[in-house]
Amino acid sequence: MFSENRKGFDWFSLIVGILFIAGGIFSFMHPDTTLRTLAVIVGIVFIVRGVYSLWFRNFASAVLDRSSVWVLISAIIDIIAGLIVLFRPGVGIVFIAIMFAIWFIFDSAIDIATAGAFKQFSRGYSVWLIILSILGIILGIILLFSPMLSAMTIVWLLSAYLLTFGIIKVIQAF
Repeated sequence: MFSENRKGFDWFSLIVGILFIAGGIFSFMHPDTTLRTLAVIVGIVFIVRGVYSLWFRNFASAVLDRSSVWVLISAIIDIIAGLIVLFRPGVGIVFIAIMFAIWFIFDSAIDIATAGAFKQFSRGYSVWLIILSILGIILGIILLFSPMLSAMTIVWLLSAYLLTFGIIKVIQAF
């Protein structure tokens, strides 16, 4: 009933898989290039977000007949931050590393705050969530004070994801 009678070979999945595996291997071997590429992508995202915010501000003021100074300030900050990250990739790398560490701390703190809600369903889950969240906060603090370790962690996670996704795609091809 659930078996699929698929005939043929999926060349697209094979090619995508090989490209992702190559990307994963490349990012493991060249973490500096990977980090610079991520910084450029973040810079471009900031600029696009800033331009979109400016467009949205003009659109909202035309439709709602209101002007928002905060949206304008936010858009200008996004564009300036994007330009700084694009033209100074080292700043972008440090920014990404620090934001990654802050994300760890913030996410773990939210998990601790919500652990009480899970106590109703499973006390064991709630305890494990608190323990892992405390470990996450500790790891986040370590990453916050060691941006290079944080940056390398990002590269390792990205590389592992690319390799895993590539292997899955190659398997799907058959």
